[in-house]
Amino acid sequence: MPASRGSETSLVVAAQAGDRRALDELVSACLPLVYAIVRRALRGLPDVDDVVQDVLIGFFLKSPTFVYDPTKGRFRSYLKVCTYRALQKRIGREIRFQGKALDDIDPEEVAIDQVWNDIWEQQQLRRALDDIRETMGQTKTFMAFELYVVLDQPAQSVADKLEMHLNSVYRAKEQVTQLLQGKLVAMKDED
Repeated sequence: MPASRGSETSLVVAAQAGDRRALDELVSACLPLVYAIVRRALRGLPDVDDVVQDVLIGFFLKSPTFVYDPTKGRFRSYLKVCTYRALQKRIGREIRFQGKALDDIDPEEVAIDQVWNDIWEQQQLRRALDDIRETMGQTKTFMAFELYVVLDQPAQSVADKLEMHLNSVYRAKEQVTQLLQGKLVAMKDED
């Protein structure tokens, strides 16, 4: 995906206006989040794909009449409720979330919000890292960051592998970390 991805709000608005690319981008940004929360809630049950499909079908069936109003909340909050309802409809009392039956949990409950937000932040981090990877390409700087920080390889072995000085590995970590922090701030501001 291009590095100039739109914000959640702009994607929802464009998708509602019939922009197919914005809709595809919105789905590809949200799908990993929905999958992650459903997988966590179902804990190994085989219904993950079915529940995710229910969420998407529910969204697409509702989308002609759904009017997104950013003043009422974020799209991801709407998506969270859609996901919760799809889980509840398909699985109901059988599934437990942090020890409680799903039917007994308010979708606005803090525990669900915390899990949802944790997964959302992980997805945002992945998006930001993918954008930086796309921008930087396979430069030694990015490769050093990825090997050292993401893949947790020892700094000296990264330096040896990439034929870099050890201090260059540390500088690569610092440089890409700053880019990543800036990208995350920009993504948060767009939301």
